[in-house]
Amino acid sequence: MKFLIAFAAVAVLIATGVSSHPPRDKGDRGCRRPEGPPPDPYMILFDTDQDGEISPGEIEQSGSVLKKLDRDQSGTLTRDEMPRPPHPPRDHHPGAEHHRRPGANRPPRPGAEPMPEQRQQKAVSKNTPADTVIFTGGYETDPRDHGRPVALIAAALGVKPEVFRQAFSNVKPARGGDPSPARARANKEVLMAALGKYGITNDRLDNVSNYYRYQPERGGLWKHTPATAKAIIKEGTVTGLQITNAGSGYMTPPKVTIAGHEDVKVKVALEFSQDFSKNGSIKSLKIVK
Repeated sequence: MKFLIAFAAVAVLIATGVSSHPPRDKGDRGCRRPEGPPPDPYMILFDTDQDGEISPGEIEQSGSVLKKLDRDQSGTLTRDEMPRPPHPPRDHHPGAEHHRRPGANRPPRPGAEPMPEQRQQKAVSKNTPADTVIFTGGYETDPRDHGRPVALIAAALGVKPEVFRQAFSNVKPARGGDPSPARARANKEVLMAALGKYGITNDRLDNVSNYYRYQPERGGLWKHTPATAKAIIKEGTVTGLQITNAGSGYMTPPKVTIAGHEDVKVKVALEFSQDFSKNGSIKSLKIVK
């Protein structure tokens, strides 16, 4: 049965227009070429030990792998919940302005398929349990930042977004690949010259940069934790919401939908902090009358 579920998942991927490619040699794992086809989406999904093949044990575990994709916990998987293949490399592999630049990887090109968490999902399906609280969106970045989660980076560093934005504006990106050691050092010096006066150390900049680094060309997202909440229902009416997990990593207030009460409007307030676990978390949920 689990094998049939896995097969169904593969069928969904085929329906998206994805073609399969042979897996890499096992000895090739540490060698990444900037050109060539994107990684095989089937292997990404089911080859959990990344040994280049889907073993009998991994086939047995396919059911649990698929359950993790069911973001709205409806018991079914929609096309939006299935993983998308990474975009083929463009001119070269994404390079960093310095060896640990925040948001080092390039954002998706304009018009490209948005990241899974950014796609507008169907919030409520026919199988969603009544009174379920669903969060969607909340990961949109400022157009000026080209995909970098500047609000989160700045908050983690303890400065306003405009301070980091201004500091980063003087960084000179490498063209055609990774920066040379000299360029990386120069870019780091530019950042530290602008941010050091705010008490930001080299180690802190590196820690924050590493934490929020991500690969948008693979459909990824920076580190984040989805929020959860419970609806308080009295005599069939939603009277309030209880936050059970404030989450983290939100850039903008996510949309809140309550199954069976889709007409209820909820105002979301976010909290930003130097604490990674609280940065971009849900501060409050208020029903709008």
